[in-house]
Amino acid sequence: MSGKSRNSVMLAATTSYMEKIKNFANELQINFTEYQQNCGVNAIRTLNTLITKKGFTWQDFSIDNIITTVQQAAFLETNASAIPRECFFIIRKEKNQAGQWTQVLEYGVEGAGNDRILLTFGRDVKEVKSYIVYEGDEFEEGFMNGWELQLPTYRRKFKTNKPLKVVYLIKKTNGEIDVQYADTQDVMKSLLAHAKQNLKNAKGVDENKLLRELSKLDLYEVLEDEKWLDYEITKAGYGNNKDYKTNLFSPSYTSPISMYSMIERKLRNHATRKYPKNFNHKEVSTLYEETFDEKYDTKGEIISPEEHVDIATTEFEEKQATVPFQKVDTDDRPTLKVEEKVEEEKVEKTAKKEIVKEPIIEKVEIPKIVEKKPTNTEMEKPQENSLFNDSDTDWLD
Repeated sequence: MSGKSRNSVMLAATTSYMEKIKNFANELQINFTEYQQNCGVNAIRTLNTLITKKGFTWQDFSIDNIITTVQQAAFLETNASAIPRECFFIIRKEKNQAGQWTQVLEYGVEGAGNDRILLTFGRDVKEVKSYIVYEGDEFEEGFMNGWELQLPTYRRKFKTNKPLKVVYLIKKTNGEIDVQYADTQDVMKSLLAHAKQNLKNAKGVDENKLLRELSKLDLYEVLEDEKWLDYEITKAGYGNNKDYKTNLFSPSYTSPISMYSMIERKLRNHATRKYPKNFNHKEVSTLYEETFDEKYDTKGEIISPEEHVDIATTEFEEKQATVPFQKVDTDDRPTLKVEEKVEEEKVEKTAKKEIVKEPIIEKVEIPKIVEKKPTNTEMEKPQENSLFNDSDTDWLD
C-alpha cells in the first residue's frame, strides 16, 4: 500500500470512529471537549501505527473493540502522544462468544496517565506528588497523631532499582493532604489475575490449585524463582492448529529488561485507583474500571482471581454519578509532578481472523487537531524522584 493510500485509510478511520464517539457522548449527554477529541485522534494515530506494524488492518478488529479502546483514551483524557507517556495499547488474542480465536485491541494507563486521571477526576484534588520506594532506600511510613497527619519520610539511597512501594501525596483544595500507598502485595494481585487469564483453555493443569499455590508467595518469591519464570502450560491450538506450550507469565513480568518497569506501573495503578473519583457518568467510570485486570467488590476490596464470585459494581457506579463534578479547564490544570520510566509496548503474536468489512465512508473529514500547549505549571519534566523537585515543596514541611 502506498503512503498516500495509507494516509487515506487513516483519515477515513479517524473520521468514522470519532464521529461514532461524538454521537455516543451526545446520546449520554456527556460534554465532549476539544481536548478529549484531541486525545481520541492521537489514540487512533497511535493505534494505526501499531496495527500496521503488526501486519493487521483496521478491518481485522471489531468495531465495538475499536470504539471502546479509543473511548477510554478520549473520555479519560489520556494523551497517547504525551511525554511522559500517559497510556499505551497492545494487541492480544482471546476467544469470542462463538469460541473462535480473535485478536483484540487493549488500552492501558501508565505512569503519567495515572496522575493525570487523578488530577482530572479525583475529588477535590489540587496537586499530586509521587515517588517510588526502592529496596535499600530509607523510608518511614506516615501516621496519625490525634488530628495531625505525620507525612512519610523518604531518602533515596540509590542502592538498587528494585521497586517495593509507591507513595502518593495528594494536596486537596481545602489544604488537607491525603496519602495513598501501594506495595508489592497489590502487584501480586495483578500477577494472579494475569496468571488466571493465561490459564484459560490450558490443558492438564488444576487452575485453582495452581493459583492457591501462587497466592501463598510474595511477588518477588515468584518473579525471582526460576521455577515460575520458566513455568510452561499447554494450551489449545487456534482453529485446526495443534496444541502449543507457552509460559504462564508474559515477558513483561519475567524479562529483566521490563520487570521493574512493569511493577512500577502496577504500583501506580493500584495507588491511584484507591482514591475516590467522580467521572460524572457511570459509563466513563466503567471505561476506567475496564483498564484493570483486578475487580473490586462492593466494599472497595480487590477480588483475588482465584475467587469465583460475581462482582456487583452498580452501587459504586450510581454513587459516582450522583456527585456533581466541576470540570477543570485544560489550561488551568494543577501542577503534575511525576517520575516516569517508559516501557515498550508488549504485543503478543496473534492469529488473524476473517476480515469484516466496515461501512463505506463516502466523505472523509479529519477533525481539527488542537495542540494543547502546556503552561509552566502544567507538566514538568520528571526527575529521578518527584518528591525532590525544586519548585513548590513548602507544603511538605
